[in-house]
Amino acid sequence: MKQSSKVVFLFFIAGVLSVLAFPCNPLIIFKVLEPNNIKVLWYFGWIFWVVGIVFVILPYYYIYYRKVKVLVDSGIYAVVRHPLYLGWILSIFVATIFLYQHWLFVIIGIPGIASVYLISRQEEHLNIERFGDAYKRYMQRVPRMNLLVGVIRLAQRREVK
Repeated sequence: MKQSSKVVFLFFIAGVLSVLAFPCNPLIIFKVLEPNNIKVLWYFGWIFWVVGIVFVILPYYYIYYRKVKVLVDSGIYAVVRHPLYLGWILSIFVATIFLYQHWLFVIIGIPGIASVYLISRQEEHLNIERFGDAYKRYMQRVPRMNLLVGVIRLAQRREVK
């Protein structure tokens, strides 16, 4: 399977799973599923949703508003290389698991997270082709989607300066 067809396939899978796991879920709204109601987990779900949406929105500032065509390694991109994909995972798959606490959303979430992660890996190959060694150096400094490691590394880089 060619790289472009792999990405299209992964986007299709992730898209279908995203619809099934969307936080305003019709399965819950129409009472097809009866979720658990552990309030503290529900609050964590909304926290994941808000953080995820911020990570989805911020890249659009660079992509559409600033129309950047160069390698961006500042702002949110100094913390994680793929903030949009991280936001997708957090706001759809992780948030829904915490919001509704039903085993079905765990089963949907695991392949959903995996497919979005694999999309980010495919994008890495495209970015290496496009930006070359500069992107390889960026990959060494900034983690793909590990927010905690990204914040720690950013703090360490700022201490050195």
